[in-house]
Amino acid sequence: MTHEKQIRLSDVQMGPIRHPVLPDDVIERIRAFKATLGDVDDASLDQTIDNFKRDIHPESELVIWERIASTFAAYLSRNPTTDRATRKEIYSMLLGASTGMQEFEDIKHLSGHQIKQLICNYRG
Repeated sequence: MTHEKQIRLSDVQMGPIRHPVLPDDVIERIRAFKATLGDVDDASLDQTIDNFKRDIHPESELVIWERIASTFAAYLSRNPTTDRATRKEIYSMLLGASTGMQEFEDIKHLSGHQIKQLICNYRG
C-alpha cells in the first residue's frame, strides 16, 4: 500500500550542482526545447541549465523535456491556438503526463477528448 504525502512547493530544496559543466550538445538541446516551450515555461534558460546541472541523470531528464516539447509542438500543429491560457494548460497536462499523473482537474480550456489525445500522444 502506498501513501502519498503532499508537500508545499516552497518546502522543496534545490539539490547540489552535480555537473558543473554540461556538454555543448546538451546545452543546444536545452535551447531547442526551451524555444518550443518559451511562452509557457516560465523558467529562464539560465535557470533551466542550472536545474540540469543539479540532475543526477541530465540526459534522461533531457529526453523527457524533449518529448514534452515535441508533443506540445505536434499537438499545436494540429490544433493551433495563440490563447496563452490554453497553451499553458496543454503544457501543464504534458508535465503531469511526464510524471505519471492519471487525473487532471481544473482543466478549463481543453475537452475530455483533447485531454485523452494529449496523454496518448505523450505516452505513445
